[in-house]
Amino acid sequence: MKSLLSLLPLFELLTVSAVVVSCSNSEARFAKEVPGVWQGTPEMFSDSQAGSATIVDTFTFDPVVETPNSTLTGNVTITGMVNTTTQIVGDSSFIEPLSLSVAAHTTISGTWTVTDDDEISLSLDPGSLSVAVDPDAVLVNGTDLPLGAPAIDSIRPAACKNIEQSIRAALTARYASMAKLDDVKVKGKLLKYEINEQDFVLTRQ
Repeated sequence: MKSLLSLLPLFELLTVSAVVVSCSNSEARFAKEVPGVWQGTPEMFSDSQAGSATIVDTFTFDPVVETPNSTLTGNVTITGMVNTTTQIVGDSSFIEPLSLSVAAHTTISGTWTVTDDDEISLSLDPGSLSVAVDPDAVLVNGTDLPLGAPAIDSIRPAACKNIEQSIRAALTARYASMAKLDDVKVKGKLLKYEINEQDFVLTRQ
């Protein structure tokens, strides 16, 4: 009995070691499933009386490397295709408000880290966020345009700058809220995750 009792600490140590190895292996397997290009579906990220905006995100997860502190970390880039509508009011050139439809391309980069076998933390650099609005792609709709195309052309640069600033502010807040992806599951061509108990689905490209 004495020799059996003396072996119990060894059995406990082996059991703990087996659990640690198992967790480590499951995280490593998970880390291999995520890398690639994944595209989301249109999401509303701004909605007010002044206008609304939707975005389609495309995540590019690079393969991870093991850091000196044994975390699995890789680079991530998120590109976005934004469509937004807004109004211009109070311009003396136009009797009625103008409705502008604008397309923009956005990019932000950072790192992704495996924090569990179904959790990912994102560290996105707000300073890397770029927003590109094409002035030539601005579509204008109005009921009364007395000054014609020249007047519209004159407001495009300022309108695009204001829209770019609005998109940047809204996306900075949006990406800051994406610090943690919970309950991440890769099933075939789908990657499912939660943020603040809201479900999202990406499709492998």
